[in-house]
Amino acid sequence: MSKIEFVKNLAGHSGCGLKLYRKESILFLRKDSGTSGYNRRLKKQCIKQQRFQLEGIKTPEVLSYGLKNGLFYFDMEFLNGVTLAEYMNSIKIKEINHLIGLLFKALPISSSKLNPKADRIFHNKIAELRQKITGTNNLAMAALQKLENFNFSNVPASYCCGDLTLENIILSDDKQVYLIDFLDSFYNSWMIDVAKLLQDLELRWSYRHGKIDFNLNMRLAVAREALIENISEFPDGREMLRSIYHILLLNVLRIYPYAKDTVTVDFLQNAVSKVLQTIADLENNQ
Repeated sequence: MSKIEFVKNLAGHSGCGLKLYRKESILFLRKDSGTSGYNRRLKKQCIKQQRFQLEGIKTPEVLSYGLKNGLFYFDMEFLNGVTLAEYMNSIKIKEINHLIGLLFKALPISSSKLNPKADRIFHNKIAELRQKITGTNNLAMAALQKLENFNFSNVPASYCCGDLTLENIILSDDKQVYLIDFLDSFYNSWMIDVAKLLQDLELRWSYRHGKIDFNLNMRLAVAREALIENISEFPDGREMLRSIYHILLLNVLRIYPYAKDTVTVDFLQNAVSKVLQTIADLENNQ
């Protein structure tokens, strides 16, 4: 039996561990639950990754899974490449429309279906969030009220990645596009994936700890406009955007209870203000 050699720890997310191993000359990644209480969620994420099917987009192959020391883990292939968050610094402008078009085309919009329980599911999540956010933040309270007054019935159910940020999109050395770090979501919809993309393209979440120069800012803006344009081409595109921006507002508010550093707190305040203004603009231009 070939020996498995530990190489190094990598930065994990959502409380999970992420380690790089080598078996003979082959590198692979192992993701494990940080606690036994997270086992159920990581199993769901593993299944989601195994069942992944989007046209033109790939995901790392799941090689094996199991329990070790009471913690669920799964092994996946290691990719050589860069995240889209990194690549946005040097991507050619003409490539942006193609890449955003590829991502958008892959979304399961045509197969999505309205869910009669959607509005109740979203409002239950908003009610949970109100219990976690203190009443001292007037802006957050105003945003919560905005969400409580919105009807989420038009948010369709479909397959989704759950955490489609620029950091979770990998461009491999052989020019393939991969998605990583699937998350189990309280509701599955392609609109949730679009909202996560806008969290980076418009709000700059993945770049909050660094400086954004003119060139990067321009590329992010071009990508954001390309995404919005793809949605706007639908007959009900404006209503789609209203739902997506309310989901984005919910995404941002869900970070509040975990924000500890000043940079993130400032980011959240600016992000909420910006999203609320975009929602107001969409409502005023109906």
